[in-house]
Amino acid sequence: MESKGKYYLTTAIAYTSAKPHIGNNYEIVLADSIARFKRKEGYDVFFQTGTDEHGQKIELKAEAAGITPKEHVDKIAGVIRGLCDLLNISYDKFIRTTDEDHEKQVQKIFKRLYDQGDIYKGAYEGMYCTPCESFWTESQLDENGCCPECHREVVEAKEEAYFMKMAPFAERIEKLLLETDYLQPKTRAVELVNNFIKPGLEDLCVSRTSFTWGIPVTFDPKHVVYVWVDALSNYISALGYENNAYHDFDKYWPADVHMVAKDIMRFHAIVWPAMLMALDLPLPKHLAVHGWITFNGQKMSKSLGNVVDPFLLADRYGA
Repeated sequence: MESKGKYYLTTAIAYTSAKPHIGNNYEIVLADSIARFKRKEGYDVFFQTGTDEHGQKIELKAEAAGITPKEHVDKIAGVIRGLCDLLNISYDKFIRTTDEDHEKQVQKIFKRLYDQGDIYKGAYEGMYCTPCESFWTESQLDENGCCPECHREVVEAKEEAYFMKMAPFAERIEKLLLETDYLQPKTRAVELVNNFIKPGLEDLCVSRTSFTWGIPVTFDPKHVVYVWVDALSNYISALGYENNAYHDFDKYWPADVHMVAKDIMRFHAIVWPAMLMALDLPLPKHLAVHGWITFNGQKMSKSLGNVVDPFLLADRYGA
């Protein structure tokens, strides 16, 4: 069959702070069904998934377990990859953000944005949610003064940091969200515009100095790159963007679909387009935002004790 063209599909890479539960597998199974369907239609599909392995939460988890962060993520990444294989996920590439080629590329992207004037040095003072690796202003917290995403306690954070200018991209991002079908469903796009862009898009803190488990900033090594700048870059680093490790970027970029859960759509719908605009790269065609598998109306989470072990289910019922 003659190819209908390329189709680049990604999931959000899985966070390696703890072993996965069935809620984590919802997205990868959805994406796999799309990849298989598109291949049957005759498309040249490149389906990418992987693991997000840096950040303060991982450093703390490893410290509590008495092991190094690398030992911790090696163990969890192996579990996540094993689960993908158990479920017969037909991925073409599995990236880890501790891969050397990825880390070097993130450093290049950070340096380029700094050299262009899109990133500047300052100081951060505000609220930080360690489980979500997210910065929040006081006005963005929920009614209990907690993280608006996971509703857990936030901590005050004050440290020297680099910031990315976001205001120059606000108008283009608003048009992207409201005037195109980039983000589906559209109700989510309207929600993001009303909550983050209309009040004034604030500059993004893109480095940390209060912990060390991250990719060092080459020209200021006491800083590590903010985990979301690191994680989002995987979509182009794994294709070979400005590196010689892989040679798929010109063929497959821009992505046809990024599939993500609603709790991280802000990063993919606002931060990622801003980064790509600053790099003068084409934007992904679609961002598909899905909900959660819930139990009694609540999101499954280990902290609530309502998770289901996917290995147990697969063993009992098959993939």
